[in-house]
Amino acid sequence: MNYWVLKAESADGAVIDALPKGSPENWKMHKGERLERQFPLGGKVSFSDHFPDRRKLYDFVRNTLGVLLVSSRVHEVLKESRVDNVEFLPVSMCDHQWNPVSQEYGVLNVLGSQEVIDMEKSKCRMDRITKKEIARLSNLVVAHARLDPDVGLFRARNMLELILMSDRVHEAFLGAGLTGFRAHPAEGFSDMFA
Repeated sequence: MNYWVLKAESADGAVIDALPKGSPENWKMHKGERLERQFPLGGKVSFSDHFPDRRKLYDFVRNTLGVLLVSSRVHEVLKESRVDNVEFLPVSMCDHQWNPVSQEYGVLNVLGSQEVIDMEKSKCRMDRITKKEIARLSNLVVAHARLDPDVGLFRARNMLELILMSDRVHEAFLGAGLTGFRAHPAEGFSDMFA
């Protein structure tokens, strides 16, 4: 089975650079743990002032926070694909002047992780402080034998902000016509070029 690194990418789509007021700290958004009780109900996000011409909304919305900000369509496709290790944290999408644009978006928090990175064969630099997290990845070698083939979307155990999907989920996204994402082949992936 092939695996893909999932990234929100678009040349002309809106960009978000802040989570709703009262959200958990950004580092908590990358732990793979439930956040629904900590996430503000009715939270709002707005298009970034740093990108004033970018107003188009895709199913995956680019952001500077490293989270997956997605439409409810993405969440529905995942449900239909039997991906149940996620939580959808709704947000109100607003334009640059904080005028409401859509209520159909949320942060997709991927729960748990898998040991997808072969630490002996991959080229990576460990974080100098924690010594457990990967700070830079330049050649990912997938540890196929350690992966649960039934898990279609997951975080990389030693690099929790890295989200991967299986062929099954990738094909479901393509079949549903979801927009605003790019799937990079996991084998050989380098975070310097994504």
